[in-house]
Amino acid sequence: MAKNKKNQERPGLLVAAPDGAVYEHPTLEMALDNGVDLLRVTPRDVIALPDDWDLMAMPGTRPIGYDRVTGKFETLTSFTNDAGHTFEPWAVACHPPPGYVRAFHAAALYTDATHPDAKMRELAEQAIEKKKRDAEKSNKRGLPLVGNDEARPGLPLWAYTAVGATAKGTVAALFLADETSRWSPDLFYKPDLNERINKRLSEDPTNQVLLQLSECARDYLCCCASNVFYERWEGAVPIAPACTAACLGCLSKEPAFNTPTPQKRLKFQPTSDEIGRVIASHLERSPEPMMSFGQGCEGEPTMNGPVIIDAVLQARARTQRGIININTNGSRPETIRECAKAGASALRISINTFDRDVYTMYYRPADYDYDDVIRSFYVGKEMGMHISINLLIWPGWTDQMAEVDRISKLVDDGALHMVQLRNLCMDPGYFRQALPPREKRGILLGMKGFVAELHRRHPKLRFGTFNPRLAAAWWPEVPAFAGQL
Repeated sequence: MAKNKKNQERPGLLVAAPDGAVYEHPTLEMALDNGVDLLRVTPRDVIALPDDWDLMAMPGTRPIGYDRVTGKFETLTSFTNDAGHTFEPWAVACHPPPGYVRAFHAAALYTDATHPDAKMRELAEQAIEKKKRDAEKSNKRGLPLVGNDEARPGLPLWAYTAVGATAKGTVAALFLADETSRWSPDLFYKPDLNERINKRLSEDPTNQVLLQLSECARDYLCCCASNVFYERWEGAVPIAPACTAACLGCLSKEPAFNTPTPQKRLKFQPTSDEIGRVIASHLERSPEPMMSFGQGCEGEPTMNGPVIIDAVLQARARTQRGIININTNGSRPETIRECAKAGASALRISINTFDRDVYTMYYRPADYDYDDVIRSFYVGKEMGMHISINLLIWPGWTDQMAEVDRISKLVDDGALHMVQLRNLCMDPGYFRQALPPREKRGILLGMKGFVAELHRRHPKLRFGTFNPRLAAAWWPEVPAFAGQL
């Protein structure tokens, strides 16, 4: 990418060619999208990106920049690079790494606002017809049918964050929301991982949970899965092949045809014995041990109540050490209660909003409703659990004053101790149209303002992006907000 030739105060606009090459626009500034309005960028809105962070081109979009001369935002439909090649440009974005939160969306015009399900159905029909045609051609030529070039319709499931160019390098509209001392990449992806996996598998070679975790650690680069084999900190224990919801932005459920997802969902139901052995071994051996149900490669872990409850009981029969944590969508409050009785002490409920209609639009619950989710918070309170929310944030919706008020009620009621800020990964082309109109959103604080206002109201409410290190003796001394606004 070309360096900014102008030593200007505000970052310049980046655009992408269809081949993925990224260019800086010679005159336009980077623009920000707060979810409802376009804004001119200021230096305090962005942070510098390390050189090894990736940028992403956004097919099906047109970049929007700010023209300092006219004082207007301009949507680009054509761009000519230094070599004289003219093309239709795409917007450019980045996806925040763990620990960082998107403050502004990439400013772009989205050319397709079709519902994801409709896109899926259309592409599925096209894929079926293509397979038929390819099979007929292959049969006629006596050749085997190989290859599959189907792709997910719309933009892949990432958190598209505004980026721009400065004289010192690339900047992005995000902020650090948590300390990353246990999640730094240099602590993972090490050459000795395979050796550690093989050693641990030799101790319990037929355990389906361990076999799944070996795949997650090797193929999906899951840090919690890797921790099981490094015998440290928070480990993963995936157990559920199905889910009680059908989220628009599900990161693990595959449609009937080929589509890229960050990880594949496990395809089996492990026994409580298998689950309990993995939990107990990790809690017995690891420093600051935590074992968490509800991973990216599974559905809803509380769906099969008897299995998860018995697994917790078996683990606790072996050791009282460490934390057993349930990451859940909150659809089974009574199962949560029984898990707490059995020995689970931490609860994290995934939610994108405390607005009933928008929650239902995104989660599409199958056999539960929003009231069950809210009841799960109060069950956790009754059982003395540490309660977090996995808050799937969307600038322009999450940062409403109304959401601050709804979250504040849970905190005031003693049913929420921590807000984990997670970027909602969706194709903005559809999702921005599915949200209620501007006039129904009230005052927007911005994502930094959202955190600041909650922190002002509740100085002891904790913020972050990772599960808290509850097993550490010094945990109570950790600042309520350890990030950087």
